[in-house]
Amino acid sequence: MITETYGGHTIRGFAKPLVDGSFESSGAVEKDGQVLENSDPLGYYPTFDRALAEGLAWAREWVDVHI
Repeated sequence: MITETYGGHTIRGFAKPLVDGSFESSGAVEKDGQVLENSDPLGYYPTFDRALAEGLAWAREWVDVHI
């Protein structure tokens, strides 16, 4: 998991390792300690870092659309 502050929100990217060596990506958005949104799985990526980046990108986009 990686956490950043973006637009006054806490955003998180997740990378879940899979048995084939790839990583499932997801994201989350929080404000004042309350979860506003969790993504469904965003896709499967060959590296941990790429999966984290995709989760954060999703969370940034969610914030941009909803504020």
